[in-house]
Amino acid sequence: MLLQACVRRLAAGARAKLQDFARRASATAAIEFSMVLPVMLIVYLGSVEVGGGVTADRKLSNLALTLANLTARATSALQDSDINGIFNAAAAVLAPYDYTQAGMVVSSIVFDSANPPKAYVVWSSATGPNATALTASCSINVSTTLVPNNIRTANGSVILAQSAFPYTPSVGYVITGTIHLSETDFMVPRNMTSVPYTDSSGVTRTGCSGGNFVKLDRSALAAFS
Repeated sequence: MLLQACVRRLAAGARAKLQDFARRASATAAIEFSMVLPVMLIVYLGSVEVGGGVTADRKLSNLALTLANLTARATSALQDSDINGIFNAAAAVLAPYDYTQAGMVVSSIVFDSANPPKAYVVWSSATGPNATALTASCSINVSTTLVPNNIRTANGSVILAQSAFPYTPSVGYVITGTIHLSETDFMVPRNMTSVPYTDSSGVTRTGCSGGNFVKLDRSALAAFS
């Protein structure tokens, strides 16, 4: 009887120790989970915010490409109404982001016959917040930072499209504040040496010669087209 009682006591003690160990293991797991959970949430929220930023940047890149491509497809002199239509069509690419916050600039850059060619802004138009058109000039050589030498072709031209968008993370926990995204794209005109632009006075600028703009009036433009 004594032996049986001792065995029962030992069994009861062992069972109590095992139960106490199980309770302590659960508490340890709970503590570990409470320590890991914030890290997991930060990683998750960070991936969501970074992913949103990457998506916005890709859409902005497509916007710049669309802006340059549509302008380069022109078959006649562009007017303000044409450029506004191009801006509106390009901005739609940014959806579902707020395209009204996008800044867009489209410019016609022509090159002379120098080696390396010098670049001049024939015309430039801008729309959207903080977007500023380039200064049109046939005497100021555009910086190679904006138009690299490998883009320049003697006596040729390119359409330069610039876009900008302020990306603000939807959560704003890991990445706070606003990230100012920007993209630049170039496109060679499809149907003419350079894309002409007709201003409100009816004068069309097509290029540069001897430091001056090459202009056409309405009658000359009809023959040009």
